[in-house]
Amino acid sequence: MNKIPPHKSLFKVTKNKGLPIGNLNSQFFANIYLNLLDQFVKHQLKCRYYVRYCDDLLLLSRDREELIMWKDKIEIFLDDKPQLELRKSFKLQPVSNGIDFLGYIVRPDYLLVR
Repeated sequence: MNKIPPHKSLFKVTKNKGLPIGNLNSQFFANIYLNLLDQFVKHQLKCRYYVRYCDDLLLLSRDREELIMWKDKIEIFLDDKPQLELRKSFKLQPVSNGIDFLGYIVRPDYLLVR
């Protein structure tokens, strides 16, 4: 149990917070709870290329400054409305490096399992 990172264990969260990862309820409620974020990203930020599955999200833009601005606005939005925060290991990188999403590295012509 000591090898489990604190952010991956329900034993180290405050009382009345968290759901088991992989539980159907956690996936269902993530989609309901984060619908606010979906609406914000699509309608307020006007992000054309946005993908979210549960708590993993991906925004694409050709403009690096636009991505940085979106990240800052999303952090403010998440802190205010659903009182959540982005993971500290957030990455901003070119698509040419491949997209690390949902356990895969997605490249234009092939897919790698992470």
